[in-house]
Amino acid sequence: MVFSLVGMMIIARYLPTQDFGAFILTTVMASFLSEISGFGLSVSLSKFIADTQEETYRRKLFNTALYFQIAITIIVSLIAFPLREEIASLFGTALPSSLIIFVPILFFLQSTFYLLHATLQGFYLFKKIGMSDFINSVLNFVLTCLFVFYLKAEGIGLLYAKIISALVVLVYLYGSIPIKKRIEFYPNLLTKLLRFGFPLHINDILSFIFNRIDTVTLGVLLGPTGVAYYEIARKIPDHIRQLYEAFRSVYFPLISRSFAEGEKEKAAQMLNNALRLISFATITSALITLLFGEEIVILLFSEQYLPSVPAFVILMVALNLGLIGYTLGISVVAVGDSDKPAIVNVVHTLASLISNLLLIPALEIVGAALASLIGIVATNPLDVMFLRRRHVTVKVMNYLKPILIFCVHALIFLLIPQPNLLHKILISLAFFLSSFSLSAINLSDLSILTSELKPLLLKPLKKLYTGISKS
Repeated sequence: MVFSLVGMMIIARYLPTQDFGAFILTTVMASFLSEISGFGLSVSLSKFIADTQEETYRRKLFNTALYFQIAITIIVSLIAFPLREEIASLFGTALPSSLIIFVPILFFLQSTFYLLHATLQGFYLFKKIGMSDFINSVLNFVLTCLFVFYLKAEGIGLLYAKIISALVVLVYLYGSIPIKKRIEFYPNLLTKLLRFGFPLHINDILSFIFNRIDTVTLGVLLGPTGVAYYEIARKIPDHIRQLYEAFRSVYFPLISRSFAEGEKEKAAQMLNNALRLISFATITSALITLLFGEEIVILLFSEQYLPSVPAFVILMVALNLGLIGYTLGISVVAVGDSDKPAIVNVVHTLASLISNLLLIPALEIVGAALASLIGIVATNPLDVMFLRRRHVTVKVMNYLKPILIFCVHALIFLLIPQPNLLHKILISLAFFLSSFSLSAINLSDLSILTSELKPLLLKPLKKLYTGISKS
């Protein structure tokens, strides 16, 4: 994550916004193909592998899913390539035709990555997952410097770096899966995977739409420059979301097993503690962004991207509610209701789509950020309702309290005509004091947050130091 952010800092200062925006649109197009052809295999495979200890059964599940995914990827690529101009038109005239050739390659790499990543989750091999992310970040950073800055390949250099690093990571992931690799295929197992995963497939498509409809709409209406501004605004929220993925990789198999073994109270306690800590940590990040957003953007990405600041603040608030909703959603899947997230995401998609179409023409990237927030707010009650129907107690005030405290202090800050550094420091202190006095957080929670975040931040640096020392 650190290398990815540093690479983005350099790219933002070096590449024109037009080239950066075109690169983003190319990767979004590949993601679109990956989502429509996933069939929910990744989540269903992770769950079924985690639910059994039978090695032969695990092997058959993995090999069946892998070869089905490869076949689907080839078929979709063969269909999509002749229609590449028509598909590109969905993303606006801003997507250069010279970059479309990269889309099938990125599509194959991304689809296979998701499947292998999910398989390791099912085996609880989280260190392998962490190492793969580290390898990908470091290698992508080095290759980006090579192609973009040394070889002067500019926007296409970003794609070269992404493809090569993804290939290396796929080889590592494939070799890390502790089962015998065979060419075998079991239709009955595939049917089982697809039956559980198909509602999740619909959910994945809808998730892509509400997560990326803003980027697509901005590309159509504002071109690559608007996309570049918005991508910078969402860059830090996206990187924090990657930290959350490390948590999710552990949380989903554990809570799935708790529900499978009938330990509903234990699972509910795990869920509510997670929601409370996630809410406080992310809303604190949103407050920091509100107070110091301009300084952060200038420091990381240069003054060229100052128009991104208002959207950056809104997206940090959306991150808070989004991670809460995602935790609730995967808990719904863990309890066995794999069809419910699709219902939630229909609502999310409709709210996001309508909001984007109404707000982006008037407010541009700020409208896109607001639309993202509106879609998330609309779906939270549904997730809570589905869990409560399964007799899983969700303590809503646990995660709402930090948000309400944030809203009060954010309003105070916005009412100050010309806030200075002292104002910002006092508001920060008042926020923390209010959080402690109202029991939104306590010292034991801070200890948990520190113990969880410290390894996530220090391990990549230790591995880098060890690698340098050995070399």
